[in-house]
Amino acid sequence: MAAVELVIFDMDGVLCHYDFARRLACLAEKTGLDPDVINEEIFRSGFDDRGDQGQFSAAEYLEEFNRRLGVHLSREDWLWARGQSITPDTDMLALVARLQQQDQPVAMLTNNGPVLREGLGEVFPMAAERFGDRAFFSCQFRSTKEEPAIFHALLDQLGGMPERALFIDDSETYIASARQAGLHVHHFSAIGGLLTVLQSHGISP
Repeated sequence: MAAVELVIFDMDGVLCHYDFARRLACLAEKTGLDPDVINEEIFRSGFDDRGDQGQFSAAEYLEEFNRRLGVHLSREDWLWARGQSITPDTDMLALVARLQQQDQPVAMLTNNGPVLREGLGEVFPMAAERFGDRAFFSCQFRSTKEEPAIFHALLDQLGGMPERALFIDDSETYIASARQAGLHVHHFSAIGGLLTVLQSHGISP
């Protein structure tokens, strides 16, 4: 088995707990709209997915978000609602720190759009500090983790090879896509299982 030289972490569900219902409730608080209306117009409609796919700049995304809902939500309030939806997993972030202390290359790859990419330091400062310019967003690649090509694009940028990369995600769909791209994968549920997988690849954080 080829040695793993790069460990790639998902964000929501791996580095933090994500509460979508809480996000909707916070957006409802700021807009005065029913959460179901926001969910239908922004998320179920596929609009937010288009943001993840890099079809908008941050300004364009917020303009269209407001147009669809008939509101004037600020960037700050959008980021506040997103931040309220996550709880950092301090054990996982500490694991990332230990890997970095051992000079183990790491990166983050998340299906998210341009507003969060620009505002990561406001929403999830611990991740921004830990990963810096190695925090990657699907919108950068005009793709998402459903497509194996995004993993090749990421590895091209980092100078890595699929057979020497390990991708960690809580979504079986994204795990299957990364596996198709030739990466080692781990379907994340808890840190204990991940530690075992890391050790199997010769990494002992």
